[in-house]
Amino acid sequence: MKSAPRLARHSGGREAGRGARWRLWLVSGGCALAIVGLTVLGLGRGFGAGASGPSPQATAVGGATEVLAETPITRAGLGTQTTDPFYLAGGTYRSDWSAWGETPADPPCTHSIELMAVDPANAETALGNVSDLATLVHVPATGASSMSYLYNLKPGEYYLDVESACGWQIALSPA
Repeated sequence: MKSAPRLARHSGGREAGRGARWRLWLVSGGCALAIVGLTVLGLGRGFGAGASGPSPQATAVGGATEVLAETPITRAGLGTQTTDPFYLAGGTYRSDWSAWGETPADPPCTHSIELMAVDPANAETALGNVSDLATLVHVPATGASSMSYLYNLKPGEYYLDVESACGWQIALSPA
């Protein structure tokens, strides 16, 4: 009889310890999830400020006009699309793209991206093609990505012509 109350007390203490540890893990996980969610929301608001992206800002410095650095142009979508035009100030740009299947069970999808100029005078071809950023890439469901540089772009309006069976995202950043 004396051992039963001690066993109950010991068992109750162990259960209380497990419950406290479980609550600690639950609270820690919830905080981590909240931080990740807020970070993603903050980054998402910074990338897509407008349909054509933010235009460069100019400030007068000692009688001269200086163009401030552009923010990255980021576009994302699912499947074949032509994006709205956006302005590039010219020069060298870094292109980062990624693509992925809709579900892990999907077969590989094919993905192509062309940077096109609205004004053919800014293009390499009469059809407006500036650069092939991806050409018939077979993307596994788990995804693929690539980075490249675009040199000597002329200032002007550009758009992306995406032919894809994948989900995709591309960012163009001044280098």
